[in-house]
Parts: sequence; structure tokens; C-alpha cells
Amino acid sequence: MEIRYFRRSETELLQNAIHSVWAPNHVLGRNEQLLNYMFYENPAKHHWVDAEYYSFLGAWEDNKVVGLLGVMPFEVNNKGNTQVGCSLTNWIVPPEYRSTGAGYALFHTVKERNPEMILSLGINSTVAKLYKKMGWSILQDVPRWVGIVNKQKTVDKMLNGNERSLRFWDELKTYQYNSEYQIFDYIDEQWDQFYEQSFAPKTIGFSRNFQFIKWRYINHPAFNYNIITCKDGNNNIRGMAIIRIESVLNNCEKIGRIVEFIAVDQDSSVSLANAVAEKAKDCLFLDFYCFSSISTWGLEAIGFKKILASENDPVVVPTRFQPIDLTITNMMAAFSIQSDIKNKINLAEESCFYITKGDSDQDRPN
Repeated sequence: MEIRYFRRSETELLQNAIHSVWAPNHVLGRNEQLLNYMFYENPAKHHWVDAEYYSFLGAWEDNKVVGLLGVMPFEVNNKGNTQVGCSLTNWIVPPEYRSTGAGYALFHTVKERNPEMILSLGINSTVAKLYKKMGWSILQDVPRWVGIVNKQKTVDKMLNGNERSLRFWDELKTYQYNSEYQIFDYIDEQWDQFYEQSFAPKTIGFSRNFQFIKWRYINHPAFNYNIITCKDGNNNIRGMAIIRIESVLNNCEKIGRIVEFIAVDQDSSVSLANAVAEKAKDCLFLDFYCFSSISTWGLEAIGFKKILASENDPVVVPTRFQPIDLTITNMMAAFSIQSDIKNKINLAEESCFYITKGDSDQDRPN
């Protein structure tokens, strides 16, 4: 059996394998631009593979692709120190080839790089059991903050008229106050000074430097992201939010996806939250997935709530909309971190993990 990364010259082979091994008509199998963006143009790819390769692994048996594992390399920020990690996607071996050990061989090839952190976001319960056996940490419900913009329409359009799950929810209410802080609709290299001095030293996760922001959001080949920055009276950046407005219900309604929310004080956090709410004023609601509450103060100040998962309220608002799915109500994740990160963390510091949907393939076209 041969285990190796696909070459850039093997784009058609890789897309055909995604179609036949992973899923027919999958977006990566039909959209070469998106495939290249995620696994070839990734700015951290040079830490992982040579320039002529995709960061996408294949397993070959008798010259036939019988397994796949996509790798999205990222720089890992460990409280100001930088290492290398990755997110995993599209890990699969068809049932008839699982006895060959192809699945383990694919994963072992990733582990050989000794990544500081490996993230697998949006997994199912079967895969979670596999990761748990390998000693990974499992999040049954990645924390999700939801802000209701239009409560009645959300109930009618998203919950079949059943308002019970939103019985304690109010619509967002922004703060009107005088502040020297100002909001801007752009970001540039000045971001790195703020990030490296103010946010990176107190967080653990994949790096949010300007190189990442530019690749992940500004240069995305399919989505348009709204980038919002906050500056103080001296023109110093104090935070950033990034949202995407998604059309749902046959383009008749909209929802807002917050993919980044970073702020360092009350004024910047509320200013950014106000700006996010203004951008999404025509939406039904907004949501934000993040491993911790380290950056959510401003969102909570204007009315966002962290979903309290329970059997009594299995759905607050749906997580999937194309089409609406009221059966899958959470996002599961698994992650593995090296001991030098673990040794820096105790239970009182767990909120230092800044990991969002931007750290995987979960915010992409279907």
C-alpha cells in the first residue's frame, strides 16, 4: 500500500477520488478553485509539504485510491509562541478496505509531522469514539452563542411556529453611548501588532495573524466576509469581528455567521458587537461557535446567549439550513494537543482556547 500526498499535477485524480471515495458531487470534487484554496494555497502549507503537493493524503492499493485524508496546516499560537498544527477533513476508507490498515496509515503519516495541535471539527458520534480511543479530548457540543434579531420570524420560519425554545430569549439590543472608539470596514498589516502584543499572549489556538486573515477571509474564492475592526482615539486597533451573511429558505431570509470576534476591553467588545448587529439587522439571527468565552463579552452585553444544551430544549435554533435540519442540533469536535501546551493549562485557564469555525472546513460552500 502506498501512502502519500497528492501532487498538484494530480488535481483531476484527487477530485475523482473525492467524488468516488468520499461523496458524489461533493463541492471539493467539482470546484477546483476551492480545492486549491484550501489545500494548495494555504499560507501554512510550506510547513507541511513541498510546493508541488496538495496537503491532501491518499492511500493507494493496486493503483487505486482507497483512502483519503485532507490536512489543513496552520500555525499554532501557544500564548505568543508559534508552532505548527493542522485540522483534519475528509478522512475516509471504504468498508471493503478498512481491514488493510489504510485509515491508520493515513493518520500515522500526519502524526509523523509531530503537530502541536490537531483539530477535527464537525465530527459524528462514531468518529468521536475512535478519537476518544486515541486519547483525544472530545467536545460533545462546541459552545455556540446565538443572538436573535427577529424573534417572531425566527419562530415562524425556523421552528415551525414552536416558540417554546426561545421563551427566555429577547431580541438583540445595541448600546448607544459616547466612546472614542471607532469602527472600520477593513483590515491591514497593522493588525499583526495588535494581535501579537494584545491577544496572542493570552490565548491558545491557530494563529490569527494578518496572513491567516487575508487567506481565510479576504481571499476566499466563494464567500464574501464582512470584516470589522475597532480602533481607539489614537488609531490603535483594539479588536476585530468577521461575519458572513447567508441566504436561506430559497433566498427569502438571511442569517448571520460570526466566524471571528476578538476584543480586549469593554468598549471595543461592545463597539464590535454593535457593529455586527448593524450589519445583520435584516437577518433572523446570528450565531458564533467558539471553544471558549474569552472573546464573547460584548456579544453577551447586547443579548447573545450561550446555548444551554438539554433534552428539554434540544433545538434553540437550527445549525443547518440548506435545507433546515432540526435533528442535528450540535457540532462535535475532537482535538489533540502536545504536552507542552497541556502543562501550561489548568482548569481555571481553559477559556484561553480561541478556536472557531474558521479553523476548519466547517464554514465553506456545500
